[in-house]
Amino acid sequence: MNEVRRPGRPRDAGRDEAILDAARRVLLRDGYAGLSMEKVAAEAGVGKPTVYRRWSAKAALVGDAVLHSFVAAVPGVRAPARDTEGGAAGQLTAWFRAYADAVTDPRHAALVLALTAAAAESPHDAESLYEHHTRAQHEAVVACLRAGAANGEFRTGADLEAVADALMGSVLYQLLTRTGAAAPGRAQALLDVLLAGLRTPQAPFCR
Repeated sequence: MNEVRRPGRPRDAGRDEAILDAARRVLLRDGYAGLSMEKVAAEAGVGKPTVYRRWSAKAALVGDAVLHSFVAAVPGVRAPARDTEGGAAGQLTAWFRAYADAVTDPRHAALVLALTAAAAESPHDAESLYEHHTRAQHEAVVACLRAGAANGEFRTGADLEAVADALMGSVLYQLLTRTGAAAPGRAQALLDVLLAGLRTPQAPFCR
């Protein structure tokens, strides 16, 4: 979270959540272009400085509002869990199912589209959103893939960054184009294809 705090001032978690709830309401009602810090403050019943103390920029606030909605609904969406049965492939499968379900859930789809609009509106916002919200998740997926390569599940030499891009980007593509957004089987099919290309001959199949 991109925050600017007053030294020594205790945080009020309830107020934070009220602001995030307000941001989600404004986002769904007015879209990213129509959202402002002033509107969010009014919706939350707080002063504008209260919002700015916690989030210094609109993109950071929108990113947290969307991410918190996902994490509350599907805790496993943040990163692949470690020590899942089935090794790295099992960890990746469990995470990807949670990620695809969360992103394409009708309760979240409009928020994801708004987040995409935030990234498209300006390069600065796109960089901020990536640094504070997407980068950690992307790196966690790559780390899981690297662990699979290290233990012999996945072949070495594969472009694991590209695999992570394909997994995360494919779900967003379905949402943006409205093609199969409600069909979890399509996400699973992509995962199967990618894992089939990554597995070493001796690696067990996990689905």
